[in-house]
Amino acid sequence: MKVEGIFDPEITKIETEIISYLLNSTIAAARGEITSKILFYFVTRKDLTQAELQRLTGYSVGKISQELNSFIDLGLIEIYKKTKPWIYSMDSIVTEMFSRAINLIKINLKWESQFLDIKKELEEDKNELQKFNGYDKINKSIEEYLARFAGFKVVLKLWEELKKKYERE
Repeated sequence: MKVEGIFDPEITKIETEIISYLLNSTIAAARGEITSKILFYFVTRKDLTQAELQRLTGYSVGKISQELNSFIDLGLIEIYKKTKPWIYSMDSIVTEMFSRAINLIKINLKWESQFLDIKKELEEDKNELQKFNGYDKINKSIEEYLARFAGFKVVLKLWEELKKKYERE
C-alpha cells in the first residue's frame, strides 16, 4: 500500500480530468462538490491520508476530517491503519454505491412519521377540512407517499441484503 506517492505527471493529469468530468456530471449533484471530490479521489487511489487529501483537494484539514468521519459513519470508507498518519481506504466502489443507495432510502424514510402525522390530522379534522377545495387531492397524495414508504422499506431490505452478500464474496 503506497500512500503519499508521487504519480507520473501524465497520470496525475488524467486523474484530474476524470475527477473534473465526474464533478461536472449528475453523479456529484446529490452529494455536493466537496464530498464528491474526496470520494472520487478514493475511487482513483483507494488509500489516502488526510495530508494527501488536503494536498489533492486544497480543503482544510478540519473539512477533510469532517468528511472522512461522515464517510466512516456511512460505511463508505474505513481506517486501514490507525497509527500516524492514519490511512483511510475504500475497498470497493460497488460497496460505496450500495451504501449510497441505502442512505438515500433512509433519508427518505425519515419523512414517514411526518406524513403519518399529517394523515392523522386529516382524518381527525376530516369534517371541517373537506369543506376546502383540494382536501381530497392532498389526502390522496399523502396516501400515495405512505405507500411509497412501504415500498422504500422493501427496497431497503433488499439493498442491505445485497450489500452483505457482496461484502461476503
